[in-house]
Amino acid sequence: MPRFRCPDCCCGPAIVLHPPRGATPICSRCGAVLERQPLIRPVPMLVFLAVTTAFIGLSFPVLFVPRPEPRRRPLIPASPTAELEARHRGLAPVV
Repeated sequence: MPRFRCPDCCCGPAIVLHPPRGATPICSRCGAVLERQPLIRPVPMLVFLAVTTAFIGLSFPVLFVPRPEPRRRPLIPASPTAELEARHRGLAPVV
């Protein structure tokens, strides 16, 4: 689907035309020859691909880093005083 844009009327949207072969489309407002506009512009597409590639490349190391082991509490307190302190802080269950 060929899209055309007027170089003089810069703010108008692209117009979809089906001109016959060999005909030059002309702007209905100012009479200038319309320029063919690509469906996908190459510069924004390259920027999009570069940013997407960078995000994907930066996410790979996160997938392969091992998770740290959870901290474990000792099952048996070292002394009776440590057990009382743990109960006071609410760390050990009261039996």
